[in-house]
Amino acid sequence: MEDKLVTIAKFDDNFEADLAQRLLADNHIQAFVKNAIFYSMMPGIFPGKVDLELQVSSEDEEKARAILNEYQNTPEIKRILVRNDVLQEGHFLLTSGRHSAIYLEKIHLYQNPQDTSRVCEMLSELLGSYEFDTVVGPAYGGIVLAFETARMLEKEFLFTQRKDALMTIRSGFDLSKVKKAVITEDIITTGGSVKEVITALKDAGIEVIAVAAIVDRSTEEIDFGCPFLSLLKMEIPSWDPNDCVLCQNGIPLTVPGSSDKKI
Repeated sequence: MEDKLVTIAKFDDNFEADLAQRLLADNHIQAFVKNAIFYSMMPGIFPGKVDLELQVSSEDEEKARAILNEYQNTPEIKRILVRNDVLQEGHFLLTSGRHSAIYLEKIHLYQNPQDTSRVCEMLSELLGSYEFDTVVGPAYGGIVLAFETARMLEKEFLFTQRKDALMTIRSGFDLSKVKKAVITEDIITTGGSVKEVITALKDAGIEVIAVAAIVDRSTEEIDFGCPFLSLLKMEIPSWDPNDCVLCQNGIPLTVPGSSDKKI
């Protein structure tokens, strides 16, 4: 007897329906989106009037509902990272010089301006209660976050970059009115790069009020001399290269992305 299709979720947005379908496919469950053809043929008429129904076989219903329920109860920031394929598994060299089995490929997030803007909105909510005049981001990923967060909070913006391996404020910015700043960063592991930014700002007479990150993946408490805020705390083990269990097992090392920092 052929399995009956059952509706396990309804959506009024084609993107969310497609995302749920791909999530189930990643877990080896075939799903169908009923009424999707109406949305594709007449996108200006049907949205909001006809539900997109996510359907699976009755045999897969229980497992599919559990997967969707777990995803929907996951914090929004983690859902954003998952759907943009930010979390990578393997053997990676981190910017800090340590090795890890998990790498957060932030470039995948930045390729999606809508989700990046939402992340910056969340950062602006974290920082909204602090008094400051400027949002600072280290090149390159931090530039996007700092600029959009500053725009949302109606603050000034500037960024730092490495020059001869030394973190400096990008030349050309007018610093005469910059007195108090917050720093935005994507991923923080040891906090070394952020501490370099703090030093550069202090050398310019700028007080650092707070540091805000998308993900705090540190394994020990980091003292920045100011509040450290994050949207998500992830316990991800990392190792000194001399103690790396992945190296000991002969797993090839991947050097993701690019950075001007000397390892």
